[in-house]
Amino acid sequence: MRLIEKLKNKVSNNFALKKGDEYMQKQMPKEAVSEYLKSILKENRNTKTYLGASRAYKELQQYDKAIKHLEKAKQIDTFDYEIYYELGLNHLLNTEFEAATKNFQKTIKLNPDFLNAQIQLAISHELMDEPEMAYKIYEKIIEEKPDFIIAHNHKAGLLMSMGNFDEAARIFFDILRIDDTYSRAYLGLGICFDKTEKYTQAVRFYKKYIAQNPDGEATKSIASRVIDILSVVKERTDCPLRIAK
Repeated sequence: MRLIEKLKNKVSNNFALKKGDEYMQKQMPKEAVSEYLKSILKENRNTKTYLGASRAYKELQQYDKAIKHLEKAKQIDTFDYEIYYELGLNHLLNTEFEAATKNFQKTIKLNPDFLNAQIQLAISHELMDEPEMAYKIYEKIIEEKPDFIIAHNHKAGLLMSMGNFDEAARIFFDILRIDDTYSRAYLGLGICFDKTEKYTQAVRFYKKYIAQNPDGEATKSIASRVIDILSVVKERTDCPLRIAK
């Protein structure tokens, strides 16, 4: 009888876990949480269930609950790099940057080839106001994976935040040499040239970005900025020339 009961519980647990995964695919995290919790009640030693619940809670922005379930998963399997990665993400979203850094470092130790963890570690250092550390990480990733565009893009963004728009622009051009359809590079170039008052070039790259993202979230504000720049350029052109005496 005990064996039959165990089999029934396992079937019930697998069904709830599968149902939770299906709800997550449908972007229904609240319903997914309910199924994952049912699964945990049936079997509390399955890391997949705790990971599923944590991801659902993350979508609901309930980061403390997500972390709680991940800590339970870590007690079951201390060598699963995904658990540490998800812990890092939730601590990062919860503005607990030191905890995020430690978990991303652990993730990389368990899986040195996990590039997303390296990127998130660099972002953690940026948020901790340690730009030099972040820059070194981006440099290391690019050295090992020259075509990994995300690292180039984050490195350029870091340089922009430091006011180094000329160097950032060079990196965005490097990105376009790798992939000339990467629209964020066009936006980045537009901003860099805008900030350095090279308005003709700024408009050129803003327009390229808009052409690739007609319905993008930033498109409306970028289009408005293009109109502002064109009006400024026109005013300067219409001004009478001043003759030096």
